[in-house]
Amino acid sequence: MTWPHGPHHGGIKHVAPNPLQFCREKKDVPNCEFHYDNLVTNVWNLFSAGTETTSTMRQALLMMIKHPDIQACVHKEIDDVIGQERSPSMDDRSKMPYTDAVIHEVQRNMDLTQTAVPHKVKVNIEFKKYFIPKDTMVLPLLSSVLIDPKLWKNPERFDPENFLDEEGRFKKNDAFVVFGTGKQACLGEGLARMELFLFFTTLLQHFTFVGTKPPEEIDTTPSSCSFGNMSRRYDCYAKPRA
Repeated sequence: MTWPHGPHHGGIKHVAPNPLQFCREKKDVPNCEFHYDNLVTNVWNLFSAGTETTSTMRQALLMMIKHPDIQACVHKEIDDVIGQERSPSMDDRSKMPYTDAVIHEVQRNMDLTQTAVPHKVKVNIEFKKYFIPKDTMVLPLLSSVLIDPKLWKNPERFDPENFLDEEGRFKKNDAFVVFGTGKQACLGEGLARMELFLFFTTLLQHFTFVGTKPPEEIDTTPSSCSFGNMSRRYDCYAKPRA
């Protein structure tokens, strides 16, 4: 397995070896970052980060099954803005405040990762009467922000109104910290936002999702794992929309 690397010279395409082979070739180079442990770490990061979006999408569909009235509102907005003749695009998001609010509320309500990645204090600081010395490692607790009643209209329940103003327009909230906080926030935030909107909108454009049991019997509480909160597995019907 090779990938293009560097410019073309004389019609010859320069390629680099596959990552594992490249690590073997560089094993005797002092202080080289291309080694097996680094490769494993990067591959794990790709898989774990990709799992976040997958789990969030599964949770989003589960919430639509649990709340058919909300799913109906999303269907209406899709029909009004996009229709059935073309695929959704990112240009549509600004015209679809309710759908955008639903996606944000799924992320807030799910609380995928309770803490941000470790941060290090650069200088001595005092925070809420606690002294934190320089170089102390801290873990921001994201969950405490996502359910703070001072910051959200209805923090304890799934409600897209948490991201809508009185006129139904999308309302940003600085307390939406599901991607972390500070300079070490999730590098894939932009990609994840794009994926969630396009995948969710495309699925709801073509299907109505119905559970195998009544909505009141559906448990939407995420299951905990070592990484954070993951969506429960469930069965459902995807019925083509007329």
